Parts: sequence; C-alpha cells; structure tokens
Amino acid sequence: MPQELNWCGQPIGEGEGYGGRPENIPETWSQPKNQNSVITEGAVCEVFGSGAYSLTRTEAAKRLELLTGTHRTSCHRALRLNDRFGQHLHSDGAMLSWH
Repeated sequence: MPQELNWCGQPIGEGEGYGGRPENIPETWSQPKNQNSVITEGAVCEVFGSGAYSLTRTEAAKRLELLTGTHRTSCHRALRLNDRFGQHLHSDGAMLSWH
C-alpha cells in the first residue's frame, strides 16, 4: 500500500492530516486565533506581575498571548517601547519591565 502524501507531496505523519480540503483536516488542530481580541493595559501589567519582575520581549509576548488569546504578532507590537503601552514599559537591554 503506497504511503499517503499531504498537499505539498510530503508523507503524512502519525496524527497529521492532509491539510487541504476541510474534511481532511483533523479536529485536533487548533482553531484560528480570535482576530477581535484586544490587549489592555491591565493584561500587559498582569504579564509583568504589576512590575514585580522583568521578562524578555519574547517571553512577555508568549505570556500575553496565553492571557489574551491574541495573535503573537499583536502581542509583540503591544510591547514596543514607542507604542500604546510604551510609557509604562522600560527596557534595560534584553529585558522589559513594567513601571
């Protein structure tokens, strides 16, 4: 029996789906992120423990994504020093903190 291939011609691995037509996509695959989520000042403050600790931008974005359900790119944008919450964020090199 020949091995089944996915939409780009690669072998389908254990637990993977075809990835093309909807009927071939497993229900175990995650649903798309909510595009209408809003990142609030309170959520960013909570990520930093109200200023209790510092995080790398990547770690802060991951935590913000988990907390809000927002796409990681939006989380990275919210953590820019010249963006919405920039007046509360402080950077000392690689680490961000909340003030």
